[in-house]
Amino acid sequence: MNLDILADPIGTTADGRSITLSMLWPTGAEVDEALALASSAGDFEPAYDAAEASRAWGELDAPTTTLFPWDQRSTYIRRPPFAGFGDGTLLGSYEAHPLLVFGDDITTDHISPAGVIPARGTAGRYLVERGENPADLNVFASRRGIWEVMVRGLFTNKTVRNMLGDIPPGSTIHAPSGEVLPLLDAARRYRAGGRSVVVVAGERYGMGSSRDWAAKGVSLLGARAVLALSFERIHRSNLIGMGVLPLRLRAEFGPERLNLEPGDIVTISASPEEIYPRCPVPVTIRRKDGSSFSFDASAAIETYVEIRTLKAGGILPFILNEVLNSTGKVKRADGDRR
Repeated sequence: MNLDILADPIGTTADGRSITLSMLWPTGAEVDEALALASSAGDFEPAYDAAEASRAWGELDAPTTTLFPWDQRSTYIRRPPFAGFGDGTLLGSYEAHPLLVFGDDITTDHISPAGVIPARGTAGRYLVERGENPADLNVFASRRGIWEVMVRGLFTNKTVRNMLGDIPPGSTIHAPSGEVLPLLDAARRYRAGGRSVVVVAGERYGMGSSRDWAAKGVSLLGARAVLALSFERIHRSNLIGMGVLPLRLRAEFGPERLNLEPGDIVTISASPEEIYPRCPVPVTIRRKDGSSFSFDASAAIETYVEIRTLKAGGILPFILNEVLNSTGKVKRADGDRR
């Protein structure tokens, strides 16, 4: 661990002279020469011809269209809502209901669905209603390409506790009605009512390895921001990639101190024109009894590229718009690009 392999000796010769990595490491020219001796362009064409001549390969049913023909009946791969130009930035000044409130150490393994899909769960019922065998629904990892299943499995880890109430994992309290609903159902009701939602958490939010669906899922639930005492580095970046604003709470305003309840409103002032890396973001908590208090959170944004990503609504809209701008194409009124 203490050895600097670029400068320190890594061994000695028989006569006691030091050997360094530079004495053994091939130069770029030597690598190129070895590659040229080991391969020939003529080696590849026969291999491709043999593969193309394979009867099994030739009998595969495959589309011939330029664009992938998404099958809306598929239970394994469907085009997710975030695969496109999106609906614009989630930044702005708005009032939001807390959809989920957590304590410390909510990992991406708590967030992302994993394991066997239970037939009686929300995701399982969705598949059974579409003709799948309830005794053989496979595991969530095999259904990663169908967002309708994955989003129904979010936060269903049995150790997850939503501090909004004594409710089962994977559910929340829909404040306007007071009903306990699966997360997706509640999120859709909030959206239909023109209401925004946010997620609140404690320390080390987003640790773990199953990261991509943790950020995708929160985005699909409609969360415009995640307010946490601290974020795992990669998950913070992934939230921005989905257009979701990560806000760092001060220690005195963690979830226990905030003590949010269904009916409380979180007001966030994060105008796209005023946001910059690590800037203060005004937050107001308005209790359902009418009382309120305000404080500043900190935008967990590190670069101006991340600012541009958030303003675009996420990494895919950002890239697609960059491509359009570079080719001189424009967005038509009907949403098509030419």
